[in-house]
Amino acid sequence: MKIFSDRKRPVHLGPYPLERLKRGTQADLSTVPDMTPLSFHRPEQPESIVNAMGEFQAMMDAIRDGDVNPTRGRIPDTPQERSNHLKAFGYYLDTSMVGIGPVPEIARLRTPRQNPDIPRLAEALKTREIRTLAAGIDVIMADLKASMDRAPRRADHPNAIVFLVEHMRDPRPDERGSDWILNAQDHRACLRATETAVVIANYIRLLGFDAMAHSPMSTDVDLNQLAVSAGLAVAENGELVAPWLGKRFGVAVVTTDMELPHDAPLASMSDQPWHATSGPAWWLGGTGPGKGHVKSALTRDPYAKRDYHMGPQPFERLKRVDDPTTYIDEPNVARVPKRSDMFARSQFGDMGNALQEASKGGHYVRKSGPSFAQRRLLGAFVPLQDGATAKARDPMMQPATPTTCARPAIFSASTPLAPRAARTGAGIPMMPPGPRSTPHMTTPFR
Repeated sequence: MKIFSDRKRPVHLGPYPLERLKRGTQADLSTVPDMTPLSFHRPEQPESIVNAMGEFQAMMDAIRDGDVNPTRGRIPDTPQERSNHLKAFGYYLDTSMVGIGPVPEIARLRTPRQNPDIPRLAEALKTREIRTLAAGIDVIMADLKASMDRAPRRADHPNAIVFLVEHMRDPRPDERGSDWILNAQDHRACLRATETAVVIANYIRLLGFDAMAHSPMSTDVDLNQLAVSAGLAVAENGELVAPWLGKRFGVAVVTTDMELPHDAPLASMSDQPWHATSGPAWWLGGTGPGKGHVKSALTRDPYAKRDYHMGPQPFERLKRVDDPTTYIDEPNVARVPKRSDMFARSQFGDMGNALQEASKGGHYVRKSGPSFAQRRLLGAFVPLQDGATAKARDPMMQPATPTTCARPAIFSASTPLAPRAARTGAGIPMMPPGPRSTPHMTTPFR
């Protein structure tokens, strides 16, 4: 239940009311715990989704650095406005909290950490066949090869943008569809935070400033110390703690030479005002009409009282019918090859010279700064979209039945919805709006 609307809340402030927290003047990094190592290999649990995450994490770590655009983009003159734009972009990518702070010398690792799966991935890409008609795939693959062969360098940037991704509740062992996602919270947060960091680091480089992404698997800096210096967490009793989240979160970082203002470090959790962290405003989701925020004690975790296979929205309360209410002439629905999709047809010139020219190298994506920033990572994932099928099928992969309660639940078909007119009446909750179509700015940093 949501009491106060967040419609007027600037996107760069984020879903949590970080602006209401008490701040200090200087971060104490002497008690910050060391980073915990992660592994994406579970040979004893071949059904775990963690095994499938490994290649994607390695790919992102392989392209965390890149060339800087020699031409500076047109960006706001004031560092604060730049900060607002970058934070808004981070929140638009579903990051839980974003902070900006300095990179103290103590936070620079003497021995950088590198993802051990990158060399294996680089070797596999030499022989992997790429079957796609994606625009500019030749450019993407050339860039990917250059990234794999790039000599590592030390990041000596003065500023850090820190992205924090929260954990939802832990799946229960007896929960339907949970056996393959158990004990994967740290890996999920690592993957999602790295995705945001890699995209925004590329975005900054496209603007003509140097930047590098850092993840728990590949980093030149201590992520825990930078989370403290950026005002997102504190060290207490040998553990890293964030407001409202406790120890349940993951971190990734972008270091950059772009001039940005720093957020003040947090005061200790015991010094935080009760009304900001636990009071009525936290429970009601705001301090009054027009002053709401997305996250509250009642809305923080959509799965707190719902099984994961049910999703965050109560679709099970909607009326269903046996057959779709929209007529589908199924025998006459054409099954067309990939060659017939509009993106591919434009490349082959089927839609005229103008569209063919516009599609070369994916130009239709490059026209927008944020889209162009995401394209490199999306292109790098193309080689991972296909692969060899396991020789033996997992015996647990059975068709769903009323008596099964594990993985097969995610493969069950859904029943079509009834017409809208039949879905009105008591018991139908108001659905919250989806994500905004754009962040709090127009196209940022064109």
